[in-house]
Amino acid sequence: MPKAGILRAAVLLLPMLGGCSIHQFQHTEWKSDWVDVSSGAIFPGNSTTLPLDRISTLDPDSEAAIAEWMLKHSLAVVSASEVEGKIGPMPLSDLKPAPGESVYFVRAAPDESGGKFIGYVNDKGLLILYGVMGGCGEQKQRVVAVSLREKPANVFGRCSAAL
Repeated sequence: MPKAGILRAAVLLLPMLGGCSIHQFQHTEWKSDWVDVSSGAIFPGNSTTLPLDRISTLDPDSEAAIAEWMLKHSLAVVSASEVEGKIGPMPLSDLKPAPGESVYFVRAAPDESGGKFIGYVNDKGLLILYGVMGGCGEQKQRVVAVSLREKPANVFGRCSAAL
């Protein structure tokens, strides 16, 4: 891999190096196949790889389409303050929004395979990582990036957010 590619990957991964536990501050790599949301194609990989061309984006000016897509996929976005203390072992105390920035908690309803997503974004965008979680073990990831006006300044997450 060229040095530029390695550097870009490192920059993308820096915010997510929290690992799988609030007490573990190293990134854990596990086998994970990526699913391209636009085609449904499955690509082999691991938790630290996500080529940019495998991210599906919606029209940034089409908030109605985004809302409809989220409703169709049983996704919900709520203010992080509304869920503080209600999301199990993932405290919000490490979320430090920039002045004037709102941070949102994003979740997906479990599917028949027990898939779920937990992550955080700011008010300028939405990044959804959907995975069938088995602790931090093997899983299949579904990734969707939705840009609302501009790329998110911050993305927060734990085990399920290896971007």
